Amino acid sequence: MEIRRLTPEDIPSMVDLYLEGYKGLEEYAYTNREDVEAYMGWLFRRDVAGIWGAFDNGKLVGFVAADGNWFSKREGKVVGAIHELVVHPKYRGMGLGKKLMKKALEYFKERGLDLAELWVGDENKDAINFYKSLGFKERDRFNYWIRMVRNV
Repeated sequence: MEIRRLTPEDIPSMVDLYLEGYKGLEEYAYTNREDVEAYMGWLFRRDVAGIWGAFDNGKLVGFVAADGNWFSKREGKVVGAIHELVVHPKYRGMGLGKKLMKKALEYFKERGLDLAELWVGDENKDAINFYKSLGFKERDRFNYWIRMVRNV
């Protein structure tokens, strides 16, 4: 398994993976291909250096979009934001998500940030438990989203 930084040229593969990864969780995701492409473009515009992918024999099977420029209104400062973590369903439970999150947290530390935050759907129990296993704690809620934070 190879982990490397992604570039905007990787967007088509990211879109395919995103759509596959969110099957069954559509209430928390974009479901139209064009919307997903626009979202991926937004992720790169937010922080082009913060997006990594995991590859198996040249195929993208997971990615994380980490934003080291995010001003958190709730924290009142710039924090590291995990906007997206997607692992192909066939590759879950193999440590890929953990490796990608480690990359993101190292990136935030290099940027001099001390806090990471993310939002997760309140019914996405697998993701919530995964983030808790990495030391994230629930900080607050908004509608059907839970905001989780941890020190970097």
